[in-house]
Formats: sequence, structure tokens, C-alpha cells
Amino acid sequence: MSNFYAAIEIGTTRTVLAIGEDEPGGRIKITCHAEIPSTGVRKSQILDINQATTSIRSVLRAIEKKQSEAGSTITLGNAYLVVSGQHIKADPFQGMIPIEGAKVGSDELDAVFRSSRTMQLPKDRELLDIVDQDYEVDGLRGITAPRGMSGRMLRLNTLQIHADKSRIDNARTAADDAKLEIREPLFAATCAADAVLEEHEKRNGVLVLDIGGGSTGYAVYFDGHLASTGVVGVGGDHVTNDIAHAFQTTNAQAEQLKIESASAIIGTPGEARVKVPGSSPLMETRTISRRALDTVVNARLRELFTVIRDTLEEQDLLNRLHAGAVLTGGGAAMRDIDALVQRELGMPTRTGKPVNVDGLDDEKFPAAFAAVAGAVMYAGRADDGRSILDGILGRFFK
Repeated sequence: MSNFYAAIEIGTTRTVLAIGEDEPGGRIKITCHAEIPSTGVRKSQILDINQATTSIRSVLRAIEKKQSEAGSTITLGNAYLVVSGQHIKADPFQGMIPIEGAKVGSDELDAVFRSSRTMQLPKDRELLDIVDQDYEVDGLRGITAPRGMSGRMLRLNTLQIHADKSRIDNARTAADDAKLEIREPLFAATCAADAVLEEHEKRNGVLVLDIGGGSTGYAVYFDGHLASTGVVGVGGDHVTNDIAHAFQTTNAQAEQLKIESASAIIGTPGEARVKVPGSSPLMETRTISRRALDTVVNARLRELFTVIRDTLEEQDLLNRLHAGAVLTGGGAAMRDIDALVQRELGMPTRTGKPVNVDGLDDEKFPAAFAAVAGAVMYAGRADDGRSILDGILGRFFK
């Protein structure tokens, strides 16, 4: 019998739930996924737990319906939580131990690993992940396999990714109220990277931009490991709000303009004027300048990519990303955004279709599901032999 795994993302614009199961050869297949508009969430932060609980219940019911139509009934007991937002930080931390006997052996490797897990976080922070980067022996960095090497001091460099504990707790409370237990919180950007990146890209240097509604997470890989990561507090919702403000529309009208008419590049071919969707059938339709619309979108996105470019330049990483940039998240669907990233960051850019997990080929825009797909992959790796399912028969809600 296959093991099943689940991941949920309670985002600014949508709540997404995905279920996967083991496949032969060790891969994971997404067997069922659903999304519904989020309520009670703004800028990746839950503002109304009751509304967020309603969103979780709704997406659970959507999964239940899909499973029923496929002839399957399961009780979903728990899921991994995909977390995004500007509250997420990554700090370097170094484990350090003396080398006994002048050569690195198993005892030293075990000891430096334990030392690298001793970073003390403030009480208001919760650990999402510890990522091992490389080893140092007597100050020499970039070592991947130090066993047998001679020296006096062994160090293990890590990135410690952590988040605002209260935000995680609020998500747990909302999920608990919907009868769904949260197993572990995971960082959206690194989950998305796991789903879409090939190993050769990580070795050659690559940037993943996970563009959500309320924020954009980034993850930089170089020499095969995570070199830098973080979050910028600008996402697709900010573009929508700018359009609504500039052209005096509702947010729903602005969102439709962004999706159907706008481009991230000013001056792309198309109609000189575009229709503003009517807020009701009785409202007269008006038109706005397509160039003015694109100018608004371009200004906000250039601001976002300028912040990321400046950050990577400060870290001396921008010119090392020979595999380019990969875009994931719902915001990656904006027209010509890949061309704008290529222009602003000076590197080849592609949209990140999940390649390390199966089951999303029929999805219209699979890059929007990269983070939850990567979280399901993580769940499969972390599985301790117990299925997340409480039973094959039953109901979703106890």
C-alpha cells in the first residue's frame, strides 16, 4: 500500500492543498490538488482566523469532492504547512569543533553536525529549516567531503531559516479548527526550488523567484547548495492594487486587467486601448490606455526586481548565476514577466514547471503549484513509515 502525503498553503490570494503518493523508483506523484480564494489573509498574514478556517474547510471539501469523483474516500488527518511572507529570515550559522587525531573522521562529522544545530532563536521565532552549505578545514571553504582531511579545526556552514512564531501558530489554529493537524512548517521558496530545479542548475548557479500574492521569496543556489534566500514584501496583489488606484477600478476589475490585458514590458504589440471590465452588467464599459496600464505594472515589478538585484550584487552572487532565473508562483503567470526579469537581472529566465514530482502535467499553469508540490516531496523524504491518512474509509471532518 502506498503512503500518502499532504501539503497546504494559506496564501494571500488562494488556499492550496495537494496530496501525493509514492511511485515506483522513489518519485512522488500529486494525485489530487485543489485551490480556492483565500479569505482573512493579507500580505501573507492571517488577519481573521475564522475566515481562514473557512478557506481551509472549503479546500478540504474540494479535495473530498475530487476524491469522491475518482472513486476514493480518505480521511485527511494532517498536512505540512507552506509558509511565505516578509517575516521569514535566513541567518548564517557555523558549527565548529576541533579535529581529534589531526584527521576528519566519523566522530568529527557527527560532532560538527550537532554543533551546527545549536543556534538559539528568540522565543518569538520558529525554525523552518537548517540548510547545510559546505565545510571548512582550517579556513578553507567549499569542501563537500572532508572525511580524511588533515587539520586542526572543522566547521560546517549552514543557513538557518526561521519565521514569526505567532504567524505559524495562527495558521495552526485555523487548521486545527478545520480538523487538520499541521505537521511542520516549510519555506515556500525552497519548496518551489526543490520541485523545479535540476541538480546541474544548482551547481552552475541559479535563482528561483517564487512570486505570490503578498510577497516574493527568492532562493539562490551555487556550487550545489543554497547560498542565499529571503523574502521581499512585494507580490502580485501590489500590482493589482496599483492598477486599481491608477485607473479608479475595483480590485476585481484591476485583477482582470492584470491577467487579461497587462504586460510587464512597456510597448509590447497589442491594442492601443483596452476595455475596463464592468463591475456589473448595467455599468457602461470604458477604455484605458494599454501603454498606461503596462507602465503601472512595469513600475511595480521593476521595483521588486531592483531590490533583488541589489541584494544579490551585495552578496557577490549576481554574476555567478550561470543557469539563470526560474519563476514560480501564481505571479509568474503575468504576461512578459520573464522578459522583464531577463532584462532587469541580465540572465536567461524561464518559467519553472515542476520536474521532480509527477501529476501536474495537465494543470494550465503548473508553476503556480511548485511550492506545495515541493512540500509534498519533502513530506515523502521525511516520512517515518506512517501514512498521513487516518484510514481509507471515513469523512474529512471528525
